[in-house]
Amino acid sequence: MRKLLLIFTLLAAGIINASAQQKKINGSVKDSQTNDALPFATITVVVPGQPVNKFAADDHGNFTVDAPVGATIQASFAGYQPMKVTVADSTTITILLKSSGNLSEVVVIAYGTEKRKDLTGAITSISAKEVSEMPSTNLATALASRSPGLEVHSTSTQPGASAAVNVRGLNSITQLEGPLFIVDGVALVGDIRNINPGDIESVEILKDAAAAGIYGSRAAEGVILITTKKPKVGATSVNFEMYAGIQVNNPAYKMLNARDYATLKRAAYQDADPGTFGAPGTDTADNKMFNTYELQSIANGYTNYNWQNAILHNNAPTENYTLSVSNGTGSNRVYFSGQYQDQQGIMINTGYKKYSGFLRDETAIRSFLKLGASVNYTHDITSNPMQNEYQQSLTESPLMPIYDASGQPLIVVDRSTGVPTIFNPVTLGQDATNLYTTNRTNANLYLDFTPVKNLVLHSSIGADIYQAEQDTYYPRTTGPGYTPTNGFGEIYNTRATDILWENTATYNFAKGDHEVNLLGGFTFERHEDFATDMQADQFPTDLLSYKAIGSAGQKLQDNSNYDGWAVRSLFARAVYKYKGRYILNATIRQDGSSRFGPNNKFGVFPTVSGAWRVIDEPWMGYKLKTWLNDFKLRLSYGLVGNQNLPYDAIYTRYDPSTYPFNGSSVTSGYAVAGTNGVFGNNSLQWEVQHQLNVGTDLAFLDNRIQLSVDLYNKDISSLLMPLPLAPSSGFQTEFVNVAAMNTKGIDVALKITAIKTKDFTWQTSLNWSKYQSKVTKLFPGRDSVNLALRVGLPPSGTYVNYVYNGLYQQGDDFTLNPNGKPGDIKIKDVNGDGKITPEDEVVVGSSIPKGWGSFWNYFRYKSLSLTIYSTYEYGQKLNNLTFTDLTYYNSLYGNTGNVTVQGGNYWTPTNTNTNIPRPNSFGTSLKTLPGGIGQGSSYSIQNAGYFKIQHITMGYDFPSALLNKIKVHSLNIYAQALNPFLFTGYKGVDPDVAGADAANEIYPRYRTFLVGAKLGL
Repeated sequence: MRKLLLIFTLLAAGIINASAQQKKINGSVKDSQTNDALPFATITVVVPGQPVNKFAADDHGNFTVDAPVGATIQASFAGYQPMKVTVADSTTITILLKSSGNLSEVVVIAYGTEKRKDLTGAITSISAKEVSEMPSTNLATALASRSPGLEVHSTSTQPGASAAVNVRGLNSITQLEGPLFIVDGVALVGDIRNINPGDIESVEILKDAAAAGIYGSRAAEGVILITTKKPKVGATSVNFEMYAGIQVNNPAYKMLNARDYATLKRAAYQDADPGTFGAPGTDTADNKMFNTYELQSIANGYTNYNWQNAILHNNAPTENYTLSVSNGTGSNRVYFSGQYQDQQGIMINTGYKKYSGFLRDETAIRSFLKLGASVNYTHDITSNPMQNEYQQSLTESPLMPIYDASGQPLIVVDRSTGVPTIFNPVTLGQDATNLYTTNRTNANLYLDFTPVKNLVLHSSIGADIYQAEQDTYYPRTTGPGYTPTNGFGEIYNTRATDILWENTATYNFAKGDHEVNLLGGFTFERHEDFATDMQADQFPTDLLSYKAIGSAGQKLQDNSNYDGWAVRSLFARAVYKYKGRYILNATIRQDGSSRFGPNNKFGVFPTVSGAWRVIDEPWMGYKLKTWLNDFKLRLSYGLVGNQNLPYDAIYTRYDPSTYPFNGSSVTSGYAVAGTNGVFGNNSLQWEVQHQLNVGTDLAFLDNRIQLSVDLYNKDISSLLMPLPLAPSSGFQTEFVNVAAMNTKGIDVALKITAIKTKDFTWQTSLNWSKYQSKVTKLFPGRDSVNLALRVGLPPSGTYVNYVYNGLYQQGDDFTLNPNGKPGDIKIKDVNGDGKITPEDEVVVGSSIPKGWGSFWNYFRYKSLSLTIYSTYEYGQKLNNLTFTDLTYYNSLYGNTGNVTVQGGNYWTPTNTNTNIPRPNSFGTSLKTLPGGIGQGSSYSIQNAGYFKIQHITMGYDFPSALLNKIKVHSLNIYAQALNPFLFTGYKGVDPDVAGADAANEIYPRYRTFLVGAKLGL
């Protein structure tokens, strides 16, 4: 028994000794997708019963460790998911790490792609998922505040409205055209609303010179790269998306009812000359103030007519359907999509329809030769509201019937003259026509040739062909078309074509710690614009309308206009990486443009940028990397240009004209410099920006906190300005490169994964931006052109006016306005000279926000998700003339009709605690100040900061177990509210779309409620 026990003990000891025997393990840590080494990865060795051993791999991701069989080796690296392996018999192991963040994400850059971690410039990516979160008729509005530094404002709330896009502040004084849009290598003309958001793979915003500078003269206002979807490798997939819903009227203005309006009108007429009209409220006075229809409404107990309801729907439907098919098998890959969108308007006879189709085909002819092509066609129709239709419905007398006894819109005609005294806005909506139809084709054909390893030759030719037609007709039932006009029609056609031919060569070289990427290229771009305009009246019948404009009795206008230019460019880029953590990027581009005279056709635009991946330095240490996952510094400097100069700035214009000859007869000819009087200056040159950008990218706590900060400064010189010329020259102005300005700002992006468990996730992101622009130089010896354009102020957006100082009260001193009366607007004597003169005008506000951005929250519990996306701006002011007109009953601002409920709180001797002036129909004291100075003041300037909930979306993803049973790859259903809440002190329709002077308040505000589904097969 003792022998057996001894033998068993010896065997057990031998087994234990063998298992504990140390082995030398040679390992390496690599990226699971690219197989690239991950230098200085943290290695953790865990042996039961022994202290944990931590150390760093070498600069090639290699390590050597002594460990027994059964020990655990874990590798971790910033931006990647940790990976554990168990030591077995093998003495060599390779640990492949998967990315846990977006550092390995491939980002589209100019003429290529790059890993996010290797970017040296200021680039923001917006994914397809982010674009599709909020349904929109315009891709630009779907990008609103998605990227710090990017401002997007719709020009109106109406369906199909275009958008104004701005990247990093103001970049010119006179030549602003917005950023350059590039779709799959094709430069777009104007608006991007024709692009189907469902076809978008990603959008990249190139904000600094390092990112956008390779586009040279086209990059002055930033570059936006749009990449569409390509067929993915694998079997055929089919995706169907749809949504349908209603738009609910959310009026910004509530007007006075009939009784209160009658009281207001009596007060306004009695204010100037009470003796003429008699005692207020008497039949004698009312008969002089109200027409027959209004008197009948008063006699009937103040019958109230709601004119807004007559031209508005309580709700309007909207729907969208998109079908896409992708086949990624074999050497030929195809992607196709089709879209139908129909958004009816809240206002009668308004809306937007779009039909689009997209096809992409890629064929691998040989392993070294690939041919690809894509084409996108869009046809859309916008039914616009008529001019003043919405405002007229607001100000119409609520005592006036909307329809006559026959049910037709009522038009009141002066029988003695036959001239209408009252037109009906309902006829504008029902009978008038304002259609805007576009047809757009974007096409691209490209060839990739790889003659030797790592060298890719790429050639592509792309075209953007844009045709638009605006058809307008005012019939006899409307003001512009009434007798003697007998109908007014206009057809305005525009056609724009942009052809871009690009040829590039890309070469990649890597050896040891060194990696080089070289790019060289040649491009040629040709752009043409052509427009024709026909206007006519005296139509034989309204049935023909604009469709038979040739039948009109009188041609008012029939002309055309042409503009065209070409740019030839050479460019090169070199990217050098050392040990993956020191990155240097240099670009240069030479542009030759036909927009300039012979002396300055060519411009050269160099840029240089660098990045230091501090996180990859060996001295950072593994302890620091346990909570700091990414740390990169970026620096860039470079030049970009602006070639957006009008032709008549360079070449003297000749316009058709007539000349008297022999006293009475007229001879046709041409007028030098035309109507604008501009003398061409063929020595003009590029507007040039010197851009500096400093940025950092940080990530903490397993990438759950990601922060990106950029500071930029742009010194902009050679700005184009019209120089007044002496009358003896025969010209009015000459454009010269003389002015300068500066724009500087900061962009911040923060993303946080606050909670992430098996069943629940909460992610949030915040964007914040601000900038300051100021003119630093104008003309030699002059620091101002006018009060709003002067050195030290922004080149646009500044309001200069008299200062509103409350209302005059009884007993006040009227020295500044001897003809004034209690209840009049009081203007501040700023310089204290005892009188109101233009010297009292000062800066009273700016439409430039002090900051703006977005706030995004995403919650997910198992298969249920909730997304809330909001935007905000603060510190800006708008000149809300529309609200002033609608609240102040007076002849100065042109409103002698109804006013808002707020306007009913006007000044009276017994109601003095108000800022609404006394109503007045004829009093001259309200029209001008002493000396004939206009009444304009800061009275109309309003704070326009806001916080808007753009959308709230609740979605549900069906579980995979159910999807497998019904043979479906994915299925998501959702409910969504668009623009459900707006928090603002602004009193107009919407400060997000109003524009600097509230000029775009042509359409009411509304909310949208949708249900939708996304199906993948």
